[in-house]
Amino acid sequence: MEALRIIILGIIQGLTEFIPISSSAHLIVVRELLHWEDLGLSFDMAIHLGTLLALIIYMRRDWYEVLTRKRYLLFLVILATIPGAIFGLFLEGIAEAYFRSLPFIGIAMSIFGIVLFTVDRLSRHNRSLENMQVKDAIIIGLSQVLALIPGVSRSGATLTGAFLCNFRRSDSARFSFLLSVPIIGGAGLVSLLKIVREPSSLFSVSGLFLGIITSFIFGYIAVHFMLNYLRRHNTNIFVYYRLIMGLFLIIFSLIKG
Repeated sequence: MEALRIIILGIIQGLTEFIPISSSAHLIVVRELLHWEDLGLSFDMAIHLGTLLALIIYMRRDWYEVLTRKRYLLFLVILATIPGAIFGLFLEGIAEAYFRSLPFIGIAMSIFGIVLFTVDRLSRHNRSLENMQVKDAIIIGLSQVLALIPGVSRSGATLTGAFLCNFRRSDSARFSFLLSVPIIGGAGLVSLLKIVREPSSLFSVSGLFLGIITSFIFGYIAVHFMLNYLRRHNTNIFVYYRLIMGLFLIIFSLIKG
């Protein structure tokens, strides 16, 4: 039973991490609806390492160029990482204690779905990563801080920040995914070290690695889908999903009492 739960959570993590619908929200929602015990934020962040590995492998050519030829873009990725890393360090405990309830997630999914729709619609989408500046990286980095709230979505927040700066949708997704590597890698490794130092009775080490492998497989699929989808389409389909899911969670929470 533990293996089945972890496989399902790994699939959800992999599919939703890079799509702007909030992976952390879906992990919480599935556990609540199926009455599964919460394995904790450390488990959630640890299985992010699977999606991180999928992202690195899929975007290996991009990372090779960034590390060897586009050093300025590497600097901008590092710069945009700083706000999320600082706020995440100080607010992780608050996020785990107060932001993981179903009504809060429903409200966050709805509000930030509307924000994503509005910014995507108003953006000119006429800039490429080649002309990204320091101020753009700071705006996108600050937007990533909002992803500490389950329901906002890290990819959704960074896409919104990039749209604010008028970047093309495909370039916005590419920078968002480049930015995922240090922030997910850092948070995932810290969580993994916590688990190693203080093993949880809620899941086994083998179960954890099963979740990582599952999230890797489905994360790879999700990265491929998003990079290709945003070359030709806007984000409306994800906004509609967020509004429907948000409304469902709010109504479900009211009925549940």
